[in-house]
Amino acid sequence: MAGAAAAALSLAMITACGAPNSTSASSSTITPEKPGKPIALTILDGGGDLKGGGQSAIDAFVKANPDLVSSVTYQTAAATDVAGKIKAQQSGGHIDISLVLGGGDVLGAGEDQKLFQQQLDTQVKSLPDLSTIQDDARSNIQRLANGYGLLVNFDQNGPFLDYNPTAVAAGQVPTTPQALLDWAKANKGRFSYAQPANSGSGRAFIQALPYLLGDSDPSDPVDGWTKTWAYLQELGKYVNSYPASSSLLAQQFGSGQLSLIPTVLSHDIANRKAGTWPAGTGIALFQNEAWINDGHFAMIPNGVSAQTLYVALKLESYLVTADAQRARLTTGVLTTANKDATIVNSGTDVTAFVQQWGRPDFFPNALKTGASRPPLTPSNLQKAFDLWQRNVGAKVGG
Repeated sequence: MAGAAAAALSLAMITACGAPNSTSASSSTITPEKPGKPIALTILDGGGDLKGGGQSAIDAFVKANPDLVSSVTYQTAAATDVAGKIKAQQSGGHIDISLVLGGGDVLGAGEDQKLFQQQLDTQVKSLPDLSTIQDDARSNIQRLANGYGLLVNFDQNGPFLDYNPTAVAAGQVPTTPQALLDWAKANKGRFSYAQPANSGSGRAFIQALPYLLGDSDPSDPVDGWTKTWAYLQELGKYVNSYPASSSLLAQQFGSGQLSLIPTVLSHDIANRKAGTWPAGTGIALFQNEAWINDGHFAMIPNGVSAQTLYVALKLESYLVTADAQRARLTTGVLTTANKDATIVNSGTDVTAFVQQWGRPDFFPNALKTGASRPPLTPSNLQKAFDLWQRNVGAKVGG
């Protein structure tokens, strides 16, 4: 989802408001310091984690730690805008953002621009022993962070297909790339997917295709996706537009503008629960299903004070506890970042939620079907986004 990079350990004194940005200040490691009085936190969400159970868990931490936190300000931003917001504050010498939540896209952009603290292994003493809460699948995603983020959300995600059963008969749902291409050609404008840079379902779809199409190196979008890029360009001839986000895609599908879309587990559950999609929305796997595991991370910007760092690390440590992770199981996921927080042991509210919205007659067996695949590294994910925009997104309908 590259072992954790070790950062050189040096002490850097900065003020509580954050120090002016410089090469040495942004790359050095500071020692966490417990604040003498409660401090205000600002949480920036670039991946939908607050709605996915994150905010309720943070609120619980704040309530339990009045000596550490006086208040919390929640902010949201498109994943593509997060790096710019942090960079602007760092360049101005005043870091207001205490913690960032987001996926590999947010982490990759931040890592490239050296925006985030190196947490593992430099702050490992302030974090839980990850070997006690992560199995191999979760650990593989954690390693992709190169130490710049802590895994707070884990999802065996997708893609699969959701369809409108009044427009697509169950026996006519395409379940191979070629069949999907043929269907899109015969039903121009009725299929689409959201722009991958702004959509978990969009990026799951393009990352699964190299496996489904038999590309030479599914881990390398630059030199290993020859078949995938050719396929996406051909498919794009029959797409009217690529919605700018998963939310817009959901609205278009729910309103009937689209009849068939690739999606992911959390979107399927959350949109049916919210009434954006009919409860009876059809669902189908691809043949030789390639499940792209997904992970979201908690990241701490460079330039925060030693006191903010202390509280942020405490908050992160709480967010990966089994109790905090169980809150996510009634928001649209069936797995958590803590291997010990499961549907089976998370109480009657979770059981009832999954029974009503979690497709218990479908997902348990579906998740055992096909192969579970790692996502691109954050760096390669950024390259895939750029290539998609130039070679696919910019040529929509062409």
